[in-house]
Amino acid sequence: MPNPRFLQTAERWMNKDVPVERAKQKPKQQTQTSGKIGFPDNIPNSFLFSYDGQNGQFFQELIAKNNGAFAGTRAEIPTGSSGEVKYMHIMKRAGLITSIYNDSQLRSMNLYPITPAQSEHLLKAGNLPNPGDNWEDLALVLYDKSSEGENPREAQALYESLKKHKQDLGLSNSDLENRLIIVNPGIEKDSGSNYGVKPIVLPGLTQVYTHESLSKVGEDPNFDGYGLNGGLPLLNQLGSGSRTLYMPSETTDIGLRVLYRNRDLVLDARNGDLAYDDGFGRVNFAPQARAP
Repeated sequence: MPNPRFLQTAERWMNKDVPVERAKQKPKQQTQTSGKIGFPDNIPNSFLFSYDGQNGQFFQELIAKNNGAFAGTRAEIPTGSSGEVKYMHIMKRAGLITSIYNDSQLRSMNLYPITPAQSEHLLKAGNLPNPGDNWEDLALVLYDKSSEGENPREAQALYESLKKHKQDLGLSNSDLENRLIIVNPGIEKDSGSNYGVKPIVLPGLTQVYTHESLSKVGEDPNFDGYGLNGGLPLLNQLGSGSRTLYMPSETTDIGLRVLYRNRDLVLDARNGDLAYDDGFGRVNFAPQARAP
C-alpha cells in the first residue's frame, strides 16, 4: 500500500471527498503538562539540523553520542561533514532528544528540536527554514494501545511509561485512556521492536497534551490559519481555510502514529510508519528556555 505521505498531496489536488465523522467521546480541552525545561511557543527563529555551520560542533557531538547509544537501530543518524542532515524521522528525532537529555555537556547548550506549536508559530511568522522543501516529524500521537492498531508494541511501551510518570506529567488515570500528543518523547533500545528502539517518557522534558481536534476522523479538507494551541488547529478553525488536517480514518484500533508537517504545509497525524525515510525529512532546532 502506498505511504500516505505520498498520497496526501495527490488527494488534496484531486479534491477527493473524504467523509468526516465526529468521535463519540467529547474531547478534553487542550492542556499542557510541561516539565522543567521551558518550550515557549513564540520563538523568533530556528535552524535546520546540519553537519556544519554555526552549530556544527554541537551537532557533530550530538550525532556521535546518539550513534554510540543507538547503533544498529532505526535511530542511528547518517554521518557526514557538510550540509543538512537528511533522512530524518521521529525515531531519529527522539534519539537526538534522548542523547541531549542524558548528557550534561549537550544539555548546557540548551538547543532542542522545535515543538509542534513552535513549528506553527514559525510558519505563521515566515521564519521556518525552507518548509516547502522538506517535511518534519514533530510528535507522537497515542490514539490507543490496541494490539490491532499500528505499532502495538511501541504503543504499549509508551503507555506504560506514561502511566509510570503520570504524576510528573500531570496526567490522571482518565487522561491515560484519551488520545494524547507526546512532544519530546525519548527512546531506549528494544530488540523486540521493528525499529530497534521503543518510545519512553523523559521526565522533566517530555510534554503530553490532550487536544479537541484528536476527536476528528479522516480528512477535514481545510483549516483556517495555524495550529497555535499545542500545534493542532481547534475545532472552530476547521471547515475553511487554505491548509489541510489529516487524521486516521479508523475509529478504533488506531495505535501509535506520528504527527508531521508535510512539504505542502498540511498537518498529518495518520501515518503509522515511525521510521519513514525518503530523504526529505529534516529536524529544526532552536534555543529554549532554561530550567529555573
